[in-house]
Amino acid sequence: MVRVISGTAGGLKLQTPDEDITRPTLDRVKEAMFSIVQNDIYGSSVLDLFAGSGALGIEALSRGADRCVFNDRSRKCADIIRGNLAHTRLDSRAEILVSDHTEALSVCRSREMSFGLVLLDPPYGKGFETDALMLISRFGLALPRCVAAVEHSALDTLPDTVGTFGRVKTKKYGTVCVSVYENEV
Repeated sequence: MVRVISGTAGGLKLQTPDEDITRPTLDRVKEAMFSIVQNDIYGSSVLDLFAGSGALGIEALSRGADRCVFNDRSRKCADIIRGNLAHTRLDSRAEILVSDHTEALSVCRSREMSFGLVLLDPPYGKGFETDALMLISRFGLALPRCVAAVEHSALDTLPDTVGTFGRVKTKKYGTVCVSVYENEV
């Protein structure tokens, strides 16, 4: 069971796609991630790039983010995100894209979007998190002092810097790590 931990939608249960499509973030990891970035949420524009059920972006909206762009390449995930947003009554502050991360970032660039908080929980072991941070940096999608929270396998070693992002913290939770980067522009 995935639920919203805190904020206006706190305690509400969220639907999740089949396990073979996504790997939902454990509540304890999500809680730890949001305690690290809590000062960067209120009033921010958020990008949840590998959204799955939308749980991370919905958590940010529930805690006071102004808006969130959700992206997942799966139409099934997009439908689940849409349902979860309606259930939590946060749909008016959200937009859903359905494409791979490269295409989604290109769309954001063409629409001159920028983000103060980026949430990345891609499939493990494929290097998508580094690629996404590099593209966000290169496309100018990160506001000054933008924070990116990245969930990844403890087996993956992420670089200290990616584009304009520098890693400021990594915390390990069993087999999962959360690395936090800040835009240094």
